Amino acid sequence: MKRLDKDLPLYYFQNLMNFSHLGTHFVTSRHGGVSSDSYKSLNMGMMQDDPVDNVMENRNKVAKAVGLNANDFVYPVQVHGTHVPRVYEIDRGKGCHSISDAFADTDGFITNVPRLCLMTLAADCVPIVFLDPVEKAIGVAHAGWKGTVLKIPAVLIDNMKSEFGTNPANLIVGIGPSGGPCCYEVGNDVVEEIAVHFNPSQVTVQRDGKTYFDMWKANWLTLTESRVKQENIEIAGICTITDNHTFFSARRGDNGRFAAGIFLV
Repeated sequence: MKRLDKDLPLYYFQNLMNFSHLGTHFVTSRHGGVSSDSYKSLNMGMMQDDPVDNVMENRNKVAKAVGLNANDFVYPVQVHGTHVPRVYEIDRGKGCHSISDAFADTDGFITNVPRLCLMTLAADCVPIVFLDPVEKAIGVAHAGWKGTVLKIPAVLIDNMKSEFGTNPANLIVGIGPSGGPCCYEVGNDVVEEIAVHFNPSQVTVQRDGKTYFDMWKANWLTLTESRVKQENIEIAGICTITDNHTFFSARRGDNGRFAAGIFLV
């Protein structure tokens, strides 16, 4: 990933930046906002006790930095599932000012509406952004360990195929900052779930009697099994637990959330 500092620090996937004539994407950090010290500034989530006015000022800052209005964003209420609806012009702004009209029980979006920014929130879970430069369609997914095990990238790709005629081989994908294989420890119950869908030897790391889940590798495997080209997938390789001074980490006790977004120009 590449960091660019304009109105505030934002991170970008270099593979997706090659298609900036079609769309814009970004990943926020924990810096540049107005939230209290306990949130370390740029909290983008409304599910915590950060005052709504602070969150809205943060969201407005991000929108301005990428050339949009906050009402161009659409937000979900994430539940670690695999519901990935298509959003339309009529959905513009849902979830931006309140969770009351956000997409309930939703962990991803797809659309082909210009300047409608699809948002996902994270703090150790994996944010994933998708661009189909041929059919001019986009998607985002929120993949915690549950979503990763349930292969939410494959669900999203199937939805893009049915809605837009997407050929997975054309997709450009960015796997964002999250808990990494260095630090994302899981218990035996999670290992059992992983083993239902993956070969644990491929996606877990054993160290000092503990098991760590490599969600980057697991989501990469799901993408390649869905016929996304390996060379079209960029992994940020940034662990939010290690790099906690830059990104929020629930496992480090943070209440805030950073965001990943993408929109068509």
